Amino acid sequence: MNSLPSLLTNAQASSYRSLKRTKIRKQEGLFLLEGMRLCEEALMSDLEIIACITSKNFDRFPIPSDVKHFEATPVQIEQISDSKSPQGIICVARIPKAPEKLDTETTKILLVLDRLSDPGNMGTIFRSALWFGVQHILLGPDCVDPYSPKVVRGSMGAIGKLNLHHSNDLYSSAEEWIAAGGDLVALNMQGTPLHTFKYVKPLFLVVGSEAHGVDQGLLSLSTPLSIEKPGVGESLNAAMATGIALFELSKP
Repeated sequence: MNSLPSLLTNAQASSYRSLKRTKIRKQEGLFLLEGMRLCEEALMSDLEIIACITSKNFDRFPIPSDVKHFEATPVQIEQISDSKSPQGIICVARIPKAPEKLDTETTKILLVLDRLSDPGNMGTIFRSALWFGVQHILLGPDCVDPYSPKVVRGSMGAIGKLNLHHSNDLYSSAEEWIAAGGDLVALNMQGTPLHTFKYVKPLFLVVGSEAHGVDQGLLSLSTPLSIEKPGVGESLNAAMATGIALFELSKP
């Protein structure tokens, strides 16, 4: 059932527009999703949708009656949107709370991102993780905000289906993982060929920053894994390397 929309005030538009800033997202515990596909999936997901903002006479799909529905002017939509070509719908969602503790007994692969700074890469990594059945992702300090508009857009809906954890010290998190009976591996240009690596224990899989790779302290705790290069090139970007790694490591 469609809910009858209220007209969005300029004050409300300004408030929602501010969610494009990391500081405000963290303060409010809210983030934006935009576009037909993302919003339709979000409205059917477990995300808590605080509000749905649409253009006048939006009728592409119904807005649930229990969601606050606002009708916005084209100018307001453009102000709130982070896209060059807004599609006339934006959702405001609450940032989910991740489980307090990571459990090695129920987590086969924990994907760990170390200082990943490119939002497009992070969004693509989220999509790959979901595709290969990885449910838990641990973000270290200095990673790009996973709820920034570019990451959310790049994740193509995966952002609402993953458990995102945060660590202030990945080295300490890695030591805790080892103490709990898990293993550590890290993607690195020099290391054991990925396709030959076999594991039994739950994996703490570290992907490093695009510019600097995996932190040397983390690398010292890990088994480095490399991706075979039959051709030429300096390196793979973080998202592509992660996709290849998850494909190999998720095999039975």
